[in-house]
Amino acid sequence: MDAEWVLATLTDAMEALEEAVAELEADPEAIEELLPQMMPAIYAKLNYAWNSRELGAAALEQLDHDELIAFPKDLPR
Repeated sequence: MDAEWVLATLTDAMEALEEAVAELEADPEAIEELLPQMMPAIYAKLNYAWNSRELGAAALEQLDHDELIAFPKDLPR
């Protein structure tokens, strides 16, 4: 497992979450509209980090996009 890759993908997810929080803090009245728009991207980035953790950048060539962003099959629901 490539720690640098995992950290980079988790940082990407964290930045998306931080952006969402900042937008929602700036306009809390719009939470019903904004939250459904923002959350799927955040989850996709977290799923991407998990699903690509073993292959690193090679996951881009070996897995299709839907597999990369899907809820991990090896985590409990």
